Amino acid sequence: MSKEEIAEKWLRKAYTDLRVAEKLFEIGEEPWVIVFHAQQAVEKALKTYLVLHNKHFGKTHNLSRLIDLCSEIDKELQQLHELDIDELYPLAIEARYPDTGIEITVNEVREAIEKARTAISFVTRKIESERAKNS
Repeated sequence: MSKEEIAEKWLRKAYTDLRVAEKLFEIGEEPWVIVFHAQQAVEKALKTYLVLHNKHFGKTHNLSRLIDLCSEIDKELQQLHELDIDELYPLAIEARYPDTGIEITVNEVREAIEKARTAISFVTRKIESERAKNS
């Protein structure tokens, strides 16, 4: 399988996680599970970009680390740090467990979904722009 085919699978999964987060929000599901899917959507979008650039990322879910790796390829991806996209990681991870004392508000859920939309759109536009330049 080519890196393009693998990347396409990562990106499809990213969009699926985003749709799941949106649908779970619509039906009033528990906030932690919605934020988890939003975080997963961002993670998979970033991994899409890394796969396309043959950049090894190992087994990590840390969005800050993934953004840093993407930024080594293109500095513009640092904007995702400026948009606080990486804040989804600790929130999504910690809130999954009942003994952390973390309670996610409805506003935080909305913000998580919006951050996921923003990050996926940003990465998708970056990929499309690079493809256009290389055509």
